[in-house]
Amino acid sequence: MNINNPGTVTGLIVGVIVCAIFAFVVLKLSKRESANLEELLKGIPAECKDQLKNVTYEKTEGNNMYTSYALVADVKTENNKSKARLIFWAPEHAEFFDRNVKVTEEEISSKNIKKLSFIPVLMKYDPEMHFHDFKKIL
Repeated sequence: MNINNPGTVTGLIVGVIVCAIFAFVVLKLSKRESANLEELLKGIPAECKDQLKNVTYEKTEGNNMYTSYALVADVKTENNKSKARLIFWAPEHAEFFDRNVKVTEEEISSKNIKKLSFIPVLMKYDPEMHFHDFKKIL
């Protein structure tokens, strides 16, 4: 590579700028998600957080599939669409994480999905990430 060529230097500068912008956007998004989760956790009583930390994972049929419980942090219905925000404890990483889940009105009533209730869920363990992740509400 000939560094004296003006096109090469310009290409390097443009590449560095593009990478810096991408890194900035990724950091902003991750901080915003973390702040949203922190804000959500402020509204959850300490005893619910402690109970969530003690939830167990029971092996079930299927490859790396487990049953467990999630804490319903919020349920919203807008324009005939309902969403529940579930909170989990990741013992592998010793931190909380959340998932937004689409639910039907029938599921809300039949599965007793309401704020601060614990509901059974199916989780899949990812051995590469050392992480149980949400698959569906049981």
